[in-house]
Amino acid sequence: MASREAKLKFTLMRFKGFWNEYKRSKRGTLGLCIVVFYIALALLAPFITHYDPYAPTLKGYYPAGERPQIAERLSKPSWYKSLPGGDALSENLFPVQDHQLSTLESIQAEWNWISINCTAGPNQTEGEQDDGCIEVNYTNPSGDPHKTGYAIVWHEFQYPYKNPPQSFIIHISMFTTNTTATSIKVHIADDAGTPLYTNLETLYLSDNKWRHTYIRSGVSPRLTSKTFPEPGNYSLQVEVTINGEEDVTVRLDNIDLLIYGEVFGILGSDGNLGKPRDILSTLIYGTRISLMVGLLSAGISTILGLFLGLVAGFVGGVTDEFIMRFADFLLVLPTLPLLIVLIVVTQASIWNLILLLSFMGWMSFSRQVRSMVLSIRERPFIEAARAVGGSNSYIIVRHIIPNVFALVYITLATSVPGAIISEASISWLGLFDPTIVSWGRMLFEFTNSGVVNRPFGDYWFWMIPPGIAIMFLAMAFILMGYSLDEILNPKLRQRR
Repeated sequence: MASREAKLKFTLMRFKGFWNEYKRSKRGTLGLCIVVFYIALALLAPFITHYDPYAPTLKGYYPAGERPQIAERLSKPSWYKSLPGGDALSENLFPVQDHQLSTLESIQAEWNWISINCTAGPNQTEGEQDDGCIEVNYTNPSGDPHKTGYAIVWHEFQYPYKNPPQSFIIHISMFTTNTTATSIKVHIADDAGTPLYTNLETLYLSDNKWRHTYIRSGVSPRLTSKTFPEPGNYSLQVEVTINGEEDVTVRLDNIDLLIYGEVFGILGSDGNLGKPRDILSTLIYGTRISLMVGLLSAGISTILGLFLGLVAGFVGGVTDEFIMRFADFLLVLPTLPLLIVLIVVTQASIWNLILLLSFMGWMSFSRQVRSMVLSIRERPFIEAARAVGGSNSYIIVRHIIPNVFALVYITLATSVPGAIISEASISWLGLFDPTIVSWGRMLFEFTNSGVVNRPFGDYWFWMIPPGIAIMFLAMAFILMGYSLDEILNPKLRQRR
């Protein structure tokens, strides 16, 4: 027990001495701080990001189809508003708080209604999900064929931005007991009630069934500027017209208005069609992929190189010749074209990429280990260990590995940047794992989006951040590798 405690104290003392030496290196400390920052981002990604990095959508129930996107394509970063002239830029605006009309309180707080020749009001149990809705009831006891019932339901909101939005989406669910007698239209109106945007066609209905629909403006500057010409008070209106001799019940539910502005988030949104992504969320989750690929592939290739170098150097003979010639064969092969071919043949998977990078990265390190082992095995303390009956495994574990292990730390640190850049290069060429989003995939999607034909200011926030993230992470490991080399390499160690 005392021996274990003594070994532990000795190990802690050695680590403390190493740490004191490492702290003196400014570039090593800088590299370590950057790596720790990236690791913290990777671990905290689910807690500090608000959106899914792959296919983000707004939360909530939208039965007309997939949930809506979080922003319009290539929305600029929100801090653009603090720049000169940026105060006019529009932001995302979702004025309806409870679009599911789930409770009587939320309906009464957010919606208004008037009716002529019919009744309108909240219903707490007949909604599309057996929750709340707004119900319009039309009765014609006299059987007058010329009688018409009319109701309008509206939600008031304020649009505070000088510039119009990029686009907007209206979602609505509708139920009627008689389609031939019912007409439903949707408007966005100004403060005076004048419709500025009108759904010209009657929305499609079915007898005694709920129908759901999206009404999309599209990215139409002429339409959005006409609908929201200036800051002010507006309203989302649903107009219900009922006529005929029969009694009719109409229900409205899941009414929402989603207004997508010109700015969004800290780094804006990308140009992905259909589901634009939050660039900040994608960038943070990409940290996980780069660190995982870099650390795992560097670790596996280093362990593989250490093992094969030890075997080749210590055993020698035919074994040494075979391992070194195989290493030479792999070294002369062009790495990137070979990786491309192997990934295409196997599968574009992140785990396949890690294994392939590990397989292609052990050769140089194994040659360094072999040369050190060839020197160490001839030293007197190895002869002494053999003389007292030490086995080959004992000599390797207790004498040779401790003498070459300093090289392992340095190789690990300096191998990670190459693996990170290789992953980014492979993903940039389109051979990425389709189930994940990485920095290289961000660059691939940028180069294939066609937005490069637009002014640089329209897309720089999509292209520049992943490149900077790759650069700083690779640079951090290189700084750490140089510092470890200065401390652990006796020829470079500074004496004080």
